[in-house]
Amino acid sequence: MGSKEPFKWRRFIATAALYLLLMIMVIVAVDWWRSRAIPAGQLPQVPLYTLSGEAIDLHALSSEQPVLVYFWASWCPVCPSVSPSIDWLDGRLPVVSIALRSGSDEQLQRYMQQKGYSFTTIHDSTGQLTQQWGVTMTPALAIVKNGRIVSFTAGFSAPPGILVRWWLAHLSY
Repeated sequence: MGSKEPFKWRRFIATAALYLLLMIMVIVAVDWWRSRAIPAGQLPQVPLYTLSGEAIDLHALSSEQPVLVYFWASWCPVCPSVSPSIDWLDGRLPVVSIALRSGSDEQLQRYMQQKGYSFTTIHDSTGQLTQQWGVTMTPALAIVKNGRIVSFTAGFSAPPGILVRWWLAHLSY
């Protein structure tokens, strides 16, 4: 082993760390940019009902632990890449999904059955709920704790990134 080899490894590790830091900075900046319209403070307390008619109190649910709120649509081209991860995470952590303008309730239920999705779904057939939340694109993920959005991202998200955001939400107020 030559004397230059340890230097090459240190240089490689430093370069990789720099690229990782740069990537994290870009992700944080993009998340910040996309979340400008997201309301600060308490979310509006509007009645939420699942496709099966079950009432959900997001404020009460998020007071126990952070809740992952997943905005998606049956027509979204990226959502089929994210929805299986959300379905896998459901049951491991609290998940509530909001399907944006995805046809009738029956069409949405049929779509979910065809895809094998079992996560809790609220149908935002008019887009009013999504608009109240300031969500402008799908897929989007919000982590809600104590009735407040503590983390928001839009676009493709993989399970590790979602889990890290959910875990970090435990550290917030």
